[in-house]
Amino acid sequence: MTNPLFSAFPGLSDKIPHCDFGTYPTPVERLTGLEKELGLTNLFIKRDDKSSDVYGGNKVRKLEFILGEAVKRKAAHTVAFGYAGSNFTLAAAVFAKRVGISPVSMHLPQPNAAYVRKNLLYQKLIGAELHELPNTAAVTLGTLAICGRCLVTTGRFPYIIAAGGSSAVGVVGGMSGMFELKEQIDRGLLPTPDVIYVTIGSSGTAASLALGVRALGLPTLVRAVRVSDLAYASFKISKELADGAARILGRHEPSFRDMEITTDNLQVVHGYLGDGYARFSRQGMAALGLVKKTDGIDLDGTYTGKTAAAMIDDARSGLLKGKTVLFWNSYNSVNIEKKIKGIDYRTLPKRYHRYFETPYQPLEIVDRASPKV
Repeated sequence: MTNPLFSAFPGLSDKIPHCDFGTYPTPVERLTGLEKELGLTNLFIKRDDKSSDVYGGNKVRKLEFILGEAVKRKAAHTVAFGYAGSNFTLAAAVFAKRVGISPVSMHLPQPNAAYVRKNLLYQKLIGAELHELPNTAAVTLGTLAICGRCLVTTGRFPYIIAAGGSSAVGVVGGMSGMFELKEQIDRGLLPTPDVIYVTIGSSGTAASLALGVRALGLPTLVRAVRVSDLAYASFKISKELADGAARILGRHEPSFRDMEITTDNLQVVHGYLGDGYARFSRQGMAALGLVKKTDGIDLDGTYTGKTAAAMIDDARSGLLKGKTVLFWNSYNSVNIEKKIKGIDYRTLPKRYHRYFETPYQPLEIVDRASPKV
């Protein structure tokens, strides 16, 4: 189907490079079990976990435009950044391969979890080049070395992708989700949300939804639940990204010129990070378990579980009484376990072996079906 951003602004499709990776529209479903549990009347979920049959989640929409630009520049390599279990570096590798680009993943260390192992093995399977380095300074130096190597071997610099795909171009891609949601509202699949809950980790998806709300003139507040350090997740960073996206769009569509998001469009919710990025919290894991129990939806401990915890707290405090609420599921729900079965972790670079030789963080083994919030 035509990208809904281009359906709204047909003149943009020939002006902004993009690829078609996703399976759209992603479904909107009613969370009837959680709705009853929380005493809400209109609680929905946007299933962006189903954005692709290959690998889902909120990264796909960003990568359609990011990799579209990389293809236009005839890049032979991409370099993506994240922590060792990064969903984004995996998604970037998966879709770079689909357009004939060789992916490089640059990683920082993180707490161990089952998904870390899965994501690393899948990147190995698809042939991504993996590097884990001890700190951001080392990542910077390592990236410079890779740039030099690529220039010598291919005559071209690699296409550098911002962490999490959170760039102005990525925000343009992410906006398509909001325009898609508007089409679903117009078809009567849900009322216009009063509030959208989404994770904010590197600020790109929050910026995309808020700018989409602004462009569509919707009376919707995006409540973005912070799951990473303030250096990566804040209203200020989101606004800068949204401003950059508006400039890109404004070159071809005058209505985007000088468009800005405000705190009427986007609020960043603090207090749910727990002990740090990628460290599961009891509150987040309890929320994860409740959503699984009531509606059979799988969330994760690093991102969407913590976001669900914030939404549940707001509901129980009365903040959401009488409101139409939408939970934006940014998690990938495509099962990759069969694909990676039989891959020997020892074929990974040595620095990654400890993720397979040391225990998971303790809350990984909590029973997710029964905890109380």
